[in-house]
Amino acid sequence: MATRSLTRPLLLSLACLLGNTAHASDWQLCHRSDVKALRFITVGEARLLRQDCNVDDLLAAPMRLEFSYHREVPGDAFAKAAMNFLEKNLNDSDFEQLKPRFERFNSHYRDIGDGDTYAMVYQDQQLQLMLNDEPLTDEQGDRFAKAYLRIWFGERPYSNNLKQALLGNP
Repeated sequence: MATRSLTRPLLLSLACLLGNTAHASDWQLCHRSDVKALRFITVGEARLLRQDCNVDDLLAAPMRLEFSYHREVPGDAFAKAAMNFLEKNLNDSDFEQLKPRFERFNSHYRDIGDGDTYAMVYQDQQLQLMLNDEPLTDEQGDRFAKAYLRIWFGERPYSNNLKQALLGNP
């Protein structure tokens, strides 16, 4: 009898938690762009997805940023590039404060091959890193998520062309 009385509240709590998570079918493509290395070699495609693309701030949660690749890329290349662009796009104080969290998050990048897709899912005050829809890690807090997204959307982004295309500014 005690087990039964605990089961219903537990199931209701689980349903509420799952109800707040956007599923893959809930996302719609807002904008896309080629991902280029050395500014002219196309290595993949980036996509910005939302549950509703008709909003003033495309980067506000919930949003999903996907990168699908056409070639092999070592995981440490992602981590190194991320730290480089984070340092370029944050003031010294913010970068130093968040650096241990960035390093922990970046340690989850893996080597990838043709057809693999990384996703950054920003929702519920967290940023989640996924590879081929498999969760790799997440980091709590809007401050972290907004800082991390500056890699692609900051003043000195990975690619200004990619930034503008993903924001719908051709």
